[in-house]
Amino acid sequence: MFNSIRWKITVCFILLSLLVQLAGAAVAIGRTSAYFRGEFEDTLTAVFSDSLVDELTAAANGVTPTQDETGAVVMTEDENANLAAIRGIMSLYTANLSLGMSRFYAILDSSGNVLYSSSNAAETERTPAIASALNGSADAETRLSASYMDYALPLMNGAQVKFIIYVKDSGDDAAAVVGDIFNILLVSLGVSTAAALVLGLLLSRSVSVPLRDLTEKAKRLAEGDLGALETSNINDELGELTNSLVYLAHTRRESTEQAVSEKEKVETILQNMTDGILAFDISGRLLHVNPEAKRLLRRKYLDDIRFDRFFKEINADISLGDLLYMKPETAVEREIKLDNQYLQLSFAVFNSDNRIGGIIVIIHDVTKQERLEASRRDFVADVSHELRTPLTIIKSYADILADTPDADKELRTRFLGTISSETDRMTKIISDLLTLSKLDENQSYDKSPEEIDVRAMIEAIVERLSLTARKKEQTLTYHPINETPKITGDRDGLERAIVNIVTNALKYTPTGGHVEIYTSKVYNDVCIKVSDNGIGIPADKLPHIFDRFYRVEKARSRDKGGTGLGLAIAKQTIEMGFGGKIKINSEVNKGSEFIITIPIPSDR
Repeated sequence: MFNSIRWKITVCFILLSLLVQLAGAAVAIGRTSAYFRGEFEDTLTAVFSDSLVDELTAAANGVTPTQDETGAVVMTEDENANLAAIRGIMSLYTANLSLGMSRFYAILDSSGNVLYSSSNAAETERTPAIASALNGSADAETRLSASYMDYALPLMNGAQVKFIIYVKDSGDDAAAVVGDIFNILLVSLGVSTAAALVLGLLLSRSVSVPLRDLTEKAKRLAEGDLGALETSNINDELGELTNSLVYLAHTRRESTEQAVSEKEKVETILQNMTDGILAFDISGRLLHVNPEAKRLLRRKYLDDIRFDRFFKEINADISLGDLLYMKPETAVEREIKLDNQYLQLSFAVFNSDNRIGGIIVIIHDVTKQERLEASRRDFVADVSHELRTPLTIIKSYADILADTPDADKELRTRFLGTISSETDRMTKIISDLLTLSKLDENQSYDKSPEEIDVRAMIEAIVERLSLTARKKEQTLTYHPINETPKITGDRDGLERAIVNIVTNALKYTPTGGHVEIYTSKVYNDVCIKVSDNGIGIPADKLPHIFDRFYRVEKARSRDKGGTGLGLAIAKQTIEMGFGGKIKINSEVNKGSEFIITIPIPSDR
């Protein structure tokens, strides 16, 4: 409600009225308090004249003239008589001092004790005025900050204070007057607030109604209704505003339509580009960016970037000056690596109105190509290395045998055994490579799938590999957790994968260790787990354990007869042949755990 101009003006009127009333009340209260204090001071000045003070002093010192029965003047030094004489004198000025309910006088002794009080007060508060009188000085307390007014007059006997005349006003009369002022103020505030409310509403209506009407028409104008506003003949500010809006509506219509058309073309092109697009002006400020550029650069917000600073941050090794002043005839290309992503950036200068308008940057994601190329290079290097090692050994041993025809039988037998062993190793590498090639081309799945009893298969594998385990004093144990349903697929491929995993577990488990195999049905999957307490695999090596030709310790693996292809074959067989998953958990010096999950056919 208070967001409207109408109510804002009304509230301002009310607040102004309240401020005026409060200021008037403050002045009235101040003047009332000042009046009562001035009246108190004037009364004291008028009453306690020099003659009266002298008369009271004389009475206090017992020199007040009195007459005996014969009419002769006598003197008295009786303190009670002196006190009675002072009371007699003060009684003559009761009306002049305006003594009553709120104002009284008291006679104090030289210690400040009350000897007599017109209000029957037994004690009187020791005020600053009394303290001054005890020191021999008359004093009055009439400050605005005090809640009372008082006056203390010492009656001296030489340099000694004999009695003190004390007059005090409690201020009740002033409080009563102030209360009346407050009552008048409340009535005045009520009347003035009501008047301000009515006046404010009437005045604000004359402003808010035209503004509301203009606002409604402006909304219609924003929605495209150019007939919503008409030229105003009113010469005030609202009329000028109306005419300005009408002019703006007609002059902006054509430019808006052109801008919308061009924007739609640009947006359509940018939104449908498969490459990222950035456009900068000649100062390096970003002009355009499409969603693909934000995705490739992994930044949701790019509006604040500057050309030189941004491309320096991503190590593109290029500056705005290189492009604007060198003016290359062809696009300048840069390739960067952003996290694990490879991006190719093409920079080109574009013209606007026959002059350089800025720089356009095309961002192309070449991560897949880079990874494929890196994989190809690594694969060729690994294959070459793996084949070269046995070939080198075979050639060396063959050369030695050729150069020593008279070598003894034991040496020839040992050398020929090594040549045979390396030949078998090379044959296994070639066999594994052919298997991977078939898996890559899905050739191994052209044959009809077979029904596989997983439990029977594991039992057969354990029986076959038990002899290998016993040679190293290892235990190879199978634990069927629950009844495992049969599955369908490439039986030979699954058996090859499991045998490879179990064989690796036996190889890398020390003498006396144990390898355990578990099978179970978990929800809709068949789960096969191979666990050992072997040497384990470092955490940083785990992401690469299924890569081709990858070995955690190449020399050690080669000594154990590994080719680095077994786990890659196992992974590809499980994923492509059965639609399953294989994962590994391992900790150095504690062992490893391979887990295979294969979906159960829906008819099982």
